Amino acid sequence: MSPASASAADGLVHVLVCGGTPHEWGAMSGADWGDRFAEIARGVGCVGARWVTVMPHHSSPGADADLGRMASVFGAMDKVEQVPAHASARFLWRRDDGLGIVVDPHADGHSRFATVVESMRVSGETVTEEALSAALLDPVGSEPDLALILGRPDTLPTSPVWELAYSELVFLDIEWSALQASHLEMAIDDFNRRHRRFGGLDS
Repeated sequence: MSPASASAADGLVHVLVCGGTPHEWGAMSGADWGDRFAEIARGVGCVGARWVTVMPHHSSPGADADLGRMASVFGAMDKVEQVPAHASARFLWRRDDGLGIVVDPHADGHSRFATVVESMRVSGETVTEEALSAALLDPVGSEPDLALILGRPDTLPTSPVWELAYSELVFLDIEWSALQASHLEMAIDDFNRRHRRFGGLDS
């Protein structure tokens, strides 16, 4: 969603959570992921957000093997499905009320961006801002309104290159394993006190 098409009336629809590494993710069991999904869903439930995207903060050694283990765990879980996208894969957990949590395991946002553009070019699609946004965000239909970044505020994550353009950023210096619903509630409270700039600067 570009700034021109966004409005205050839209509310908080899409939240991005950025934290952890592929190594941390690959060590999680199905029960661990189920608990994490429940915490995230509870944290955004107070505002009625419809989508949450989860991305790693940065990469780690042996990421391919770790993400392979994660894919195996997701393959055995109820309510989790793989979403094929342009030359990449995401995983979608959907709650009965329709809330969707998308897990995008790609820690290198520049590489993901380039891969999607090349995939669109090969398939004959015209690469416009709208088409590229749809391809990068699929199956979510809007840019993140709020990006909760777990880590030091002086270090940007490497995964959400496109997603940071129009998002309000909230940093919490906590570990991925410590994320709870209350942290999301705090971030949303911070978001609600801000004047949305959609990537711009205050004059």
